Amino acid sequence: MNQQHRLKKNHDIEKLIKLRQSVGNKYYAIFFAASKNPLAQVAISPSRKFKTAVAKNYEKRVVREIIRPLLSELSFLKLLIVVKQGAGELSFAQKQEQIIYLLNKIKEQIINKEKK
Repeated sequence: MNQQHRLKKNHDIEKLIKLRQSVGNKYYAIFFAASKNPLAQVAISPSRKFKTAVAKNYEKRVVREIIRPLLSELSFLKLLIVVKQGAGELSFAQKQEQIIYLLNKIKEQIINKEKK
């Protein structure tokens, strides 16, 4: 994921959290907002409950690789992906399945919001 797709500024991340638009499950929580920027912007934040920095960095790397091929489908979105501690127990395929499921829920919510 290149620099253009990263959401780094703390105030941008705080805005996403304050909007309270989110989907989640036992392993991930994704906060999202519409953006005027045609590029998707993503921030990945592992939970503080991970035991080691190695585990946190590994989970961030895995989520980055899952998101990378999907960036073109996520245009005009800002995302904050919170990786919960239980995600460390899943295989790569299961993690991919969970994240894709949550991203589809986000798409449904946006479509339903536009219809109203």
